[in-house]
Amino acid sequence: MSLTGLYVGRAVSLRILFSELRRLGYVVIGYKVVDGVLRLGELNSFEELAHDVEDIQSPGKYSLVSGDFYRHGPDSPKRFLYPPTLTLFKVSSEWVVSVPAYEERNIAFFGLKPCDLASIKVLDKILLGVDEYYTSLRKNLVLVVENCVSPGGTCFCSTMNTGPRARDSFDLAYTRLNDKLVVEAGSELGLKLLNLLEVEPIDDVTYERFEVMMRNASEKARAGFELNGLPEELELRIESKTYEEIVEKCLGCANCNMVCPTCFCFDVFDVPLIDGSAERVRVWDGCLNFTYGQVAGGHFRPDLWARYRHFVLHKLAYWIKQFGMYGCVGCGRCITWCPTGIDLRETVKKVLRGGKGG
Repeated sequence: MSLTGLYVGRAVSLRILFSELRRLGYVVIGYKVVDGVLRLGELNSFEELAHDVEDIQSPGKYSLVSGDFYRHGPDSPKRFLYPPTLTLFKVSSEWVVSVPAYEERNIAFFGLKPCDLASIKVLDKILLGVDEYYTSLRKNLVLVVENCVSPGGTCFCSTMNTGPRARDSFDLAYTRLNDKLVVEAGSELGLKLLNLLEVEPIDDVTYERFEVMMRNASEKARAGFELNGLPEELELRIESKTYEEIVEKCLGCANCNMVCPTCFCFDVFDVPLIDGSAERVRVWDGCLNFTYGQVAGGHFRPDLWARYRHFVLHKLAYWIKQFGMYGCVGCGRCITWCPTGIDLRETVKKVLRGGKGG
């Protein structure tokens, strides 16, 4: 939660925050434009941070155009905190086993949107204190969040209660209102950063403008269904034929799993090397992959529609039982980056409309 309440300063002050994080030794990671897409990456200068662009997102489509506000690309914090591939240990040609020492880095995410902040809270439930790599990075992680004043075409953070305004778990949260910056601190470090800026308590006019923008953004980022009773309703309709209809255009590529900021499943491979040594490597996997369900003696989910149904129900029903929270943060990446434009929001609405047995 906020330690300070809202203050207002100048938007150009963001450069001061960025420079201070770099001075403190943080690896600053934010969105920059790479090959026409917003990608999360290390920023060596404030100028590298994406600017004057807007991402246009719809089911199966993504493009960048000129603009003054952007949401995100295919990357989420997961790519850094829980990387796509990770060597777990090595075995030399003399059969000596060694565990690689992971580089300790202090990471500061700069300009994350509230949905991605929420995704870190979900990953914390699963990985914090369990996964050594994740835990080592998470303990010193700094989160500077930009509230979302203009959700994209596939966003539904408002429905999932993860945005468009960050409410807690951030170090610093800011909102750009043209040349003004509405900012609040959520940690001691955030307070120190805030004290570097020329700010003053927010005035009534700016506050009203801020509230209107947040309300408008909240109305835009709705999925068309409500969370109240959703897990129970979806489980009651587990036999719905909707899943079979939807996957008629599903490729089973698992792109939805890969871009999801909270999917955490993995597989493990032993990789032999030419010098006689070998590595055991952890790689991302997902429930849409056919091989994911292969076990000794058979396959527990051979049908694609059953794998897609599991993806939907795990995010919106089973996760509640496992972790007490939803596994979906409403970022919309699974919709945007689906090659055939399968829309999770439409799937849920169609299942709910179909009634028991669909």
